[in-house]
Amino acid sequence: MSKIWLFGAVTAVIALLVSAVAIALVTTRGEVDLLPADSPEGVVQRYLLALEREDYAEAYDYLSSDLRWRCSLEDFVSSRYWPENGGDHMTLEKTQSFDGQALVTARVTVFDPDVPFGASEHSYDRTFHLKLEAGQWRLTGPDWWCPPY
Repeated sequence: MSKIWLFGAVTAVIALLVSAVAIALVTTRGEVDLLPADSPEGVVQRYLLALEREDYAEAYDYLSSDLRWRCSLEDFVSSRYWPENGGDHMTLEKTQSFDGQALVTARVTVFDPDVPFGASEHSYDRTFHLKLEAGQWRLTGPDWWCPPY
């Protein structure tokens, strides 16, 4: 009889540990490890996070002075020329820096759960162009972020 109690107690402890780990994973999901703010990939990450939060003024601040000159904050917000992320997942692939400019390439994976016969997934690359402006990295393209004038 004592072996049955011991087995039951061990099973209960294991179940509690599994539950604790599951709760920890669920409650910490969604937190983002921020990349350095003074790096090109950190600027791209913060730009996309600002758009996700719908903080368009912050996102607009990551644009270069040339883009901000061509496109007011009001035009930027009303035109919605930025990339839509929705439920997509973006992974940094590579960063290339040269002569005060940088290219940040990210792999975008798009999940579409509303297709017949299960979910669909496809991926593509998105490249962000940046330049150093007064010691800070700023986005310079693609040009579709602001309407052409």
